This record gives sequence, C-alpha cells and structure tokens, in this order.
Amino acid sequence: MKTSDLSIKELAAFIGVSTDTIRRAVRKGEITAIRVKTALRFDLREVRTCMQRTAAIRFGARSSSAPGGTAGRAQDDPPPSGNTGALPTGMITGGLRIR
Repeated sequence: MKTSDLSIKELAAFIGVSTDTIRRAVRKGEITAIRVKTALRFDLREVRTCMQRTAAIRFGARSSSAPGGTAGRAQDDPPPSGNTGALPTGMITGGLRIR
C-alpha cells in the first residue's frame, strides 16, 4: 500500500474511522494534510506522527495502551458508584402519602 498522497477515503479506511472524522481532525489541526486544488492528500507517516503527538498531549506520556499506563484514573481511586458517578445520599423512606 502506498504511504503518501492518500485520499480521505483511503486514510479513513486504513485508520478505521469515517471520512467526517478525518475532516474534523484536519480542521482542529490534529493531523496535517496537503491541499491539491480542492482535494486533501495525506502522508501516512506524518499522520501517524501527528496522532501520536496529539495523544501524548491529550493523555500524557503514559496512555492506557502503554505498559504500566492507567486507563484515565489513578489505580487507587475507587470506581464511581452508580451510572452517574454521583455520591450516595440518604434514603427517604415511607413513600408517598395519600390524603
């Protein structure tokens, strides 16, 4: 497979994301592209470098895929309770009263 002058469709298929995700990343400056008239072209090595740099900035030097990395929270932190992660409150018992 060629590694330079990839189209949006080719890059999206190689990475496994949609073409809209590629366009969004280019607008945000997360990956670099070369504009040829109205089309965008990508160099796979440059895209990979940009993605690694963005991941290091966003997730720090150790990501969850790195050996010994954490998955977003410290290992000593307890997991959040319930679906929302809200702290438990006192229960109100007795239910509704009918007058």
